[in-house]
Amino acid sequence: MLGLVLDFTGFRNVPITIMLSLVTVEGRDPRLRKIIHIDMDAFYASVEQRDHPAYRGKPIVVGGRPEQRGAVAAASYEAREYGIHSALPARIAQQRCPHLIFVAPRFTVYRQISEHIREIFSRYTDCIEPLALDEAYLDVTENKPGEVSAIAIARAIRQAIHQETQLTASAGVSFNKFLAKIASGMDKPDGLYVIRPEQAADFVATLPIEKFHGIGKVTATKMHGLGIHTGAELRAWEEGDLVQRFGKVGRFYYSRRHLG
Repeated sequence: MLGLVLDFTGFRNVPITIMLSLVTVEGRDPRLRKIIHIDMDAFYASVEQRDHPAYRGKPIVVGGRPEQRGAVAAASYEAREYGIHSALPARIAQQRCPHLIFVAPRFTVYRQISEHIREIFSRYTDCIEPLALDEAYLDVTENKPGEVSAIAIARAIRQAIHQETQLTASAGVSFNKFLAKIASGMDKPDGLYVIRPEQAADFVATLPIEKFHGIGKVTATKMHGLGIHTGAELRAWEEGDLVQRFGKVGRFYYSRRHLG
């Protein structure tokens, strides 16, 4: 059993899903790990479109209705074309798309499908870190089929998910969680994106700061005001200066600057 080294010193205010991206495996160079991030495409909405043919090709959201002062839990890709996204108040979503279809969530169904998908993951590795019903990290450095290619495993998992659930998933492959998660969003929906070790430095340098996992809109706006728009510009800052500007979480931002 590989030992996990967790050092969260200085990250008390950082969400747990972000802190977990700092996990390293004892006795192994983190650059040599093979990490896959699987992210289901518009999961809740896609399940509803799968199960209800009348919803296919139409803008739908799963969540509360406008008259209930509800919010969007998930939006289909057709709805996203109208600027509708998760956490948007249902009233505003309806204003942006008057013919939007509101669907009540079926969490029991979503959990059942999620369990099926995790069973597919377990065919390849026991090193599974679920982040939500619709996404997870997989460490396939050592895997059950003995496959040397993480890309081949990601392809096989995506194919199995589609064949067995009639849903699509996007995958990101890299040597750490931070880059694997970013990669999974680069070619959505139904995509596969790879960031190799030799590509990482240039990738992080050109990456818009708002794409960094853990940097939200408010922080990105503040960074823009300081002239930080890309990873390269973040890299130019010293740890002490980031801590002075952002508090203890500045240490986390500093740790992200040299992921390549």
